[in-house]
Amino acid sequence: MATWHALALSSSSRHLAKSVLRSNTTSCQMVSYLRTSACCSGRRKMPNSERKGANTTTSDPSSLFIPIPVKHNPDDINIGAELAPGPKLEKQDLMKMLTKFFQRDEVRNLCRQEGLDNTLYHQAYISFRRFCLESEVLPPELHIVFSDVLQGAGHVDDIFPYFLKHAKLMFPHLSCIGELKQISDLRNPVNWYPEARAISRRVIFHAGPTNSGKTYHALESFLKAKSGIYCGPLKLLAQEVFRKSNERVSGR
Repeated sequence: MATWHALALSSSSRHLAKSVLRSNTTSCQMVSYLRTSACCSGRRKMPNSERKGANTTTSDPSSLFIPIPVKHNPDDINIGAELAPGPKLEKQDLMKMLTKFFQRDEVRNLCRQEGLDNTLYHQAYISFRRFCLESEVLPPELHIVFSDVLQGAGHVDDIFPYFLKHAKLMFPHLSCIGELKQISDLRNPVNWYPEARAISRRVIFHAGPTNSGKTYHALESFLKAKSGIYCGPLKLLAQEVFRKSNERVSGR
């Protein structure tokens, strides 16, 4: 039995479909929450006073990500103090090392490569600094790194792996930033479907002025075929074609 389908795709749906079809990797779970409520059906109308603030907030894409608080584990044992020789880590010493770490251009460049722009970098640093200064017990590896830097046996850049780990706990999307970039790359659509493009196809492009019968002749060919898909630019038009197609088929 012949089958017919009428589809109406919005522009956003087409982009989403392209992204899903092009993704060959498992999509990562996005734990970071977005401030925008555009996907919510119960969106309220914003007063004019709030719209101005909303426009300035959403102008920076990074402001859409709400950081997840990272807390220390109260059950940790101070193993780092036992393993690391030297004087006790004082908060003022930690503050100096963290400030020097934050101001280094090399660290900023490394963070940009990992998806941390200036906004996210600053938020991650504030959280990491608070974590280091307020934790009674630091993770052993981090404690040893701080101790080495304090005694001149290490460099402040050695803090970066632990800072990056902290940042990824705050912004989980950083763990799959590579996959997100690959999925959202729409620059070369000609290379999206190599297997489909390798198939030998017969394409008919029917052009003409308004009311010249383009749609009529296309639908006639569509209804005479054994199977086919009609993609309409408007939902109302797709529904009309769907109804007329069923009427023609049932009348045979």
